[in-house]
Amino acid sequence: FFCNLQLPTMPRLSAALALTLAATTSAFAPAAERSVSSTALSAAVEKEIGVQAPVGFFDPLGFIKNGPYGSPEDNFRHYRSVEVKHGRIAMAATLGMLTQQTSRFDGFISPSQNLKFADIPNGLGALKAVPLEGWVQIAVLIGLHEVIIKQRPGKAPGDFGTGYFGVALDDQSAFQLRSLNAEIANGRLAMLGILGMFASEVINGQVLAETKIFG
Repeated sequence: FFCNLQLPTMPRLSAALALTLAATTSAFAPAAERSVSSTALSAAVEKEIGVQAPVGFFDPLGFIKNGPYGSPEDNFRHYRSVEVKHGRIAMAATLGMLTQQTSRFDGFISPSQNLKFADIPNGLGALKAVPLEGWVQIAVLIGLHEVIIKQRPGKAPGDFGTGYFGVALDDQSAFQLRSLNAEIANGRLAMLGILGMFASEVINGQVLAETKIFG
């Protein structure tokens, strides 16, 4: 009686044990693969331009590993291209804010409205002061730039083949790598800087209020 019950039970126990072991193995195997992949990715990214002390590689939300643009390498390239572009725009905006605080172009921004460049306020006030036709021209110019000027295939993000102020640098030379690191660092500071200027204007009610201490 007992033998008749135990014989069929053993195969079931063996099968259950085998399935359990298989599930356990499959659960641990991807984790090991992810760990190796993550380690390899971190090692590769650590060598990229823009990984600077004291922060080093900083991606707490895992955008590079889990981003929607493909492989981690594709995600990194996309986000680095966006970072470089925004950094360049922010550097231009920061210099523009500082320049417009002290000087303006001569002439009219809208002759039909008798509106001069000097009449356009610095800072966020310009958003309302510039005529609609002016914003349309700006949008068209930006659109043409996006369509005509393209990233060079196989080159570092942000390399459009125009050089640095018209000066071409040798690929991967020490001077080029140092210049690219400086550009990324300055772009990051400029993004914080222009946002700080806008926040200060909203809070204090005037453009570049902090500069008043310099007379």
